[in-house]
Amino acid sequence: MNVHACLAVDARHEKVLVTFKIENRGERRVWLPRAIAADTTLRSRLFDVRAFPGDAPVAYTGPVTERGGSDVGDYVEVAPHSFHAHTIDITRFYAFEPGEHTYQIWYAGQVIGDIRQPEVLADLRTEPLMFVHAAP
Repeated sequence: MNVHACLAVDARHEKVLVTFKIENRGERRVWLPRAIAADTTLRSRLFDVRAFPGDAPVAYTGPVTERGGSDVGDYVEVAPHSFHAHTIDITRFYAFEPGEHTYQIWYAGQVIGDIRQPEVLADLRTEPLMFVHAAP
């Protein structure tokens, strides 16, 4: 698989909006978990968020919902030579400290190269990205 993923953060207006973007540079389709590609709310700790400096994890405070068996409906297809982007508001799902603080965020998950073999996964990780958030 030839895929590249990155994050962008808009932390203005007391919100933390995270945009996940994946580019499929390969010749074959790939499939992303719906949680990162299409869901509008978090059902588990999707991103690793850490205080900077110090690297202390920021607690995930949202729900933890286990999905049933994986099927095609649990994934979003990304065609060859295309990209997919999706934005999620994570503000209420992580315990951001009151006041203005610097954080680091990244995504570490997996992508499927053949939907007929969903158990065959490839790791997908973004580079860490720093952002400043001013929580009330």
